[in-house]
Amino acid sequence: MNYEEMLDSREGVATHHEDLPIGTFYKKLIEKKYRNVVEIRPELSDSIVFCEGLKADAELTDTLVHPAQLHFKIKEDSSGIYEIELNPGNYQSFEQLLTQNPAVVTGKDYIDHVISQLASVLKSLHEQRVYQCCLSPKTVFARKNDNMPMLLWHGSFFKSMNDKESLYQGFEDYVAPEVVNGDDVDERSDVYALGKFIQRLHADGSMPFEYRKVVAKATEADPSLRYASIDEMIDAVGRRRNCMRSAILTMTAVAIALLCIGLYVEALPEPVDVVFVKPANEGVVLDPYDAALTPTELGLDVADTVFMSDKERAEMEELEAEVERIFRRQFRQETERVFSKMYSKERMSSSEQSFISGNNTMMDELLRKRDALAAQAGISVDKAESISKQIMSEVQTQKQKVLKKYGYQPAGDKSE
Repeated sequence: MNYEEMLDSREGVATHHEDLPIGTFYKKLIEKKYRNVVEIRPELSDSIVFCEGLKADAELTDTLVHPAQLHFKIKEDSSGIYEIELNPGNYQSFEQLLTQNPAVVTGKDYIDHVISQLASVLKSLHEQRVYQCCLSPKTVFARKNDNMPMLLWHGSFFKSMNDKESLYQGFEDYVAPEVVNGDDVDERSDVYALGKFIQRLHADGSMPFEYRKVVAKATEADPSLRYASIDEMIDAVGRRRNCMRSAILTMTAVAIALLCIGLYVEALPEPVDVVFVKPANEGVVLDPYDAALTPTELGLDVADTVFMSDKERAEMEELEAEVERIFRRQFRQETERVFSKMYSKERMSSSEQSFISGNNTMMDELLRKRDALAAQAGISVDKAESISKQIMSEVQTQKQKVLKKYGYQPAGDKSE
């Protein structure tokens, strides 16, 4: 067993089994090497329609050159097809990736890269009138070196099967209704599947503004209400992202303009009201500030939400919430990066003095980054500090659990 296989075995990968619609995915020891295989379900091996579809799928896969497409070869004996063997590589299902390392989705632009890769390979399939049909995290694989997605088999090759409900049993949430019902499938079916996959990527966090309504439309039960193609769906995400950026820029410009106006008004000399009193009131000194003053003279913020309509107030609150989500996501990415260094095996093995000194330096760097992100997003110092404490606590707990699993602790620590 080589070093990589020893680590896989230690992590339970060598014995991990993942159920797919067509069979069970796992690592199998073949000729003293671990191979990625899918053991075909016995009832499917007995189906002529399924076996012919799988052979046609293998022929198509051999001609498809795309970084997100896995290649495989069929293994059969006198009783028929019993297994498919994937090309050599280190893969795991997205379900396993998201379970063991949920923080992977917080990486800078990671989700965007995953969706872009999937959209690209789906478009290549659609050019040949081939459709994926199911994008469950269990059926989408991830390369362990970069965690990018890869597809194996394609559902449209099995559309002639009579019992599709049995084929997709347990995966119905990720398959368009028309696929399970045996109706015609097209690009809209994969639009639905991609929308469901995006939902799973955001299951442990808030879905960004640009994806929310796009995913809602993509996962409509009625195919006619969805996007007609993957390109149309991805373009919609881009348009909403640009709208969000424009809104933030507009808010920033308005805030600067209001600030300039406020400074200008503040610099103007205050008018003094001269009050003429009757002789009977002689000797009484009147306060010149008793006169009615304008909101600006009273120091009120003319941009306060009290001057807004309900619709404008709701839009402002939504934008403020989105700005906070952006700050949370960006700061979590920086925290993951810094804490990954702080709690690495190398640093945990160093001397206690070196460990503490290095950690203080990296924490200072992280706090400076927090202040910069807060200033960029327009978030108050108190709010940024509260959010950052919460995120750092969550990430620190996660990193310490991972290290504790493997028994790492700082050099010189005799507490255990």
